[in-house]
Amino acid sequence: MAKIYSVVPLELLPGVKGENFERLWREEYAPLGLKLGWKSFVPKADRGERTGRYAVIWEVPSVASPDRYAQPAGGLSEEGLRALGPTFGPLGEKLDRLTRDWVFTDYVELGK
Repeated sequence: MAKIYSVVPLELLPGVKGENFERLWREEYAPLGLKLGWKSFVPKADRGERTGRYAVIWEVPSVASPDRYAQPAGGLSEEGLRALGPTFGPLGEKLDRLTRDWVFTDYVELGK
């Protein structure tokens, strides 16, 4: 079954230290994604146009998984809300205080 890779280039807000974002992601946000079976990676650009900036890459186990947990227009489905629980909203607000420009693109793995 083909996986999805959701790529989210993002910007830290002025004055935010990278280590604060990294810690929040590693300790709080990434474990929430694991509840859905989604693995995340947070690379930081080493060279090129986005040098020094972050991205989030979600590895999603199947094409059907995002439809199960998220609404097409954005936000979580009822099942997503049940799976992630009441901490998801406040955690998203924490993340919004550190970052901006959460624009994503989902890529379907080819050859599967």
